[in-house]
Amino acid sequence: GMEKFDGVLMEVAGQCGGIQPLLDVFFSFLYRKTDFFVVMEPGTEAKMGFADGVAEQLVLKVFHTYKKHADSTRSKLKKQPQQQQPPQPQQQQPPQQLQLSPPPPAATASVGAATASGTRAETPNEAGTGEGGMASEQSGVAAAPVAAPSTEPPASQSRIKEIQDVYNGGKTSKYTWEQTLHDVTLQVPVPAGTRARDVVCVITKTKLSLKIRGHEEALIDTCYPCDARNGQEIWEKVRADECTWSLEQSSAGPQVSVYLEKEREAWWKSALHGDNEIDTTQVDSSRSMYEYDGETQGAIRKIMFDQDQKRKGLPTSDELKNEDLLRQAWDAEGSPFKGTPFDPSKVNFNAGGGSDMPLPGMMPPPDGPSQ
Repeated sequence: GMEKFDGVLMEVAGQCGGIQPLLDVFFSFLYRKTDFFVVMEPGTEAKMGFADGVAEQLVLKVFHTYKKHADSTRSKLKKQPQQQQPPQPQQQQPPQQLQLSPPPPAATASVGAATASGTRAETPNEAGTGEGGMASEQSGVAAAPVAAPSTEPPASQSRIKEIQDVYNGGKTSKYTWEQTLHDVTLQVPVPAGTRARDVVCVITKTKLSLKIRGHEEALIDTCYPCDARNGQEIWEKVRADECTWSLEQSSAGPQVSVYLEKEREAWWKSALHGDNEIDTTQVDSSRSMYEYDGETQGAIRKIMFDQDQKRKGLPTSDELKNEDLLRQAWDAEGSPFKGTPFDPSKVNFNAGGGSDMPLPGMMPPPDGPSQ
């Protein structure tokens, strides 16, 4: 698995001396050597990079995946008897390489994960001692009593308008959503002052439920959409084990971000059954270059290289190849240019890739190819 890269990454981490510099190095590499930060413009010939906002979603997806693993490990250690010391994680690198920058305030974002059965690994009781509230407990904040039920709407519908445009998704009165071919992300505004321990998020294979303690009405409690475009009803499903949620602060206020990994690759008309639908024929269905096979990637890179060379007034890949062949034949035995400085302008290549002047190794002999 991933462990095979540990040796290389340990060396890089040791030279960086910290997490922040290590991240800078990694994203610098993505910027300089890949198309990760290339924003795909509609109508371009080369399908490189990502549509605006997709690269950021990929980073968040990976972050939530490993945050879920970390939360699960922490939860298991917390459940061990207090008299039993939890096993110390093996340190595979010097402590200074693990030095973190000062952590953000605990209230900024708290993450909960979906368990194998689909429910988030949260409270074994209603006292707020589960995973969602763990960040508050570790910060020394005592659990507050559950507030009395409120008839006030859990989130202002007007806040939906303040959320930026979505990618391949839409907006409803309760949430915004966006999607790729592989996953769906919902952003659900919640009341100010909401803590992670107040969030009850249950993610199953077929249904999503989201409720705030102290509020009678659930924000979300419905199934995923039904695809009936091909004459048969197919109810969409998710991989519950890979789904997560997090409580985050946005410019519009607190919101619960729910990440759903689709069980099958498909474009959803809506995030949840019965909500406003979008026209899936209008979604951006472009793919990242890295989803193609090696041969196709090579062809795409060649096109991009040639376009860049033309913009700079430099030779294309085919022209460079011809020049390399010409250089090899320039001083070959029988060449009319042998012993003279290399000057490709003396040879004009015709449209078929041949040369107006024969050179050894580049043109067949006058009497035709050898038998």
